[in-house]
Amino acid sequence: MAWIKKPNVAMFKVANWNTLIKRVPNCSPEQAKRIALKNPDISFFFFCREYMVLETLGDKGIFNPGDAVFFSGEPWYGSAPQCDSYEKTGMSVVYVSIDKLQTPGCYTMADGSAAVDVVCLFSANINKKPFPQGQVELAPKTQVPAGYPYIVGTSDYAALTAADIQKLQNKGITVLLSVLNNHDGTGWSEFPDEATAINFAQQLKEVVDRIGLDGIDIDDEYSDNPEPNPSSLVTVTTKMQEIMPDKIISKALWDDLAYFTPKYQNRTLADNLTYGWEMGYGGEPKDRLPVYTTFGMAKNTLVCGFWSGQPSHTSSPSQDVSWLKENGYEGVMVYAFQQQSNIDLLGDLVNDWNGAGNWNKTPNCP
Repeated sequence: MAWIKKPNVAMFKVANWNTLIKRVPNCSPEQAKRIALKNPDISFFFFCREYMVLETLGDKGIFNPGDAVFFSGEPWYGSAPQCDSYEKTGMSVVYVSIDKLQTPGCYTMADGSAAVDVVCLFSANINKKPFPQGQVELAPKTQVPAGYPYIVGTSDYAALTAADIQKLQNKGITVLLSVLNNHDGTGWSEFPDEATAINFAQQLKEVVDRIGLDGIDIDDEYSDNPEPNPSSLVTVTTKMQEIMPDKIISKALWDDLAYFTPKYQNRTLADNLTYGWEMGYGGEPKDRLPVYTTFGMAKNTLVCGFWSGQPSHTSSPSQDVSWLKENGYEGVMVYAFQQQSNIDLLGDLVNDWNGAGNWNKTPNCP
């Protein structure tokens, strides 16, 4: 639901172009939506269907078909029959199991665009050897020293291909792999040193590159280690950002404020996260999100989580949506999208955010 299309307009030629962030050639609108979500500061872009010249900009005012031009701030449009503009209105995020990976792509807004913006595939795991039954390493080409943790998953995860991911991406949907601790002594908060964090980041990069993911989602639950390393998360996310600078790093936010204080290479965890989705399901957003802004996260990087298993504190989540929009937060997340109750829940949230008629299922879609 992130993008509202404004046909036949582009940034006005005499507007303040200092808000320009970047320009990407050979694009499609769907690719441009995914590019834009990688930078929370991008608030709108225009996409050229035809050749266009804005003479006041000199050589920089020549635009070719397939150019996408990204901006922060507020748009000032001028008539441009060669282009369409897209304004960011909010984000919808889902966690979904691998057997229902394509289901989020079945739902559309009133204009036919994807109603789900981000899919977090839930989940791969972190384990040391010996792996739990049924788990296999997902980055077999990365050498892992003895005693180090691995990214692992079931055979379904090992069999994932770029084509599987592209089916969603071709609809403008960003696809992340969620990686969850798995009931042993290792996990996101348990990397003991820089070398371990670097090796795990390298494993993640192998997986991301092999199947063309848009990034990694961090779910730091279910480790059996009673003594986590407070600097682990900032270290590993710094290394992830170094070797995957164009990828999203998101985090399921819960019981983690202690990890936002440590620094590594003069960076904090908030500096490294592209987005965070808070999962204190059922509680009021005003009690869940603002605290993260005090630790350095911007409102436009924070999303409020919902789950039918712990319903909203109100009879309808519409009050929560109103509060999120009025206070400048980025959007909504729904857990366990493979369940019909959560599909229906996100439909209510999307319609509350954008108006009735913006949650529609494509016929004969899984």
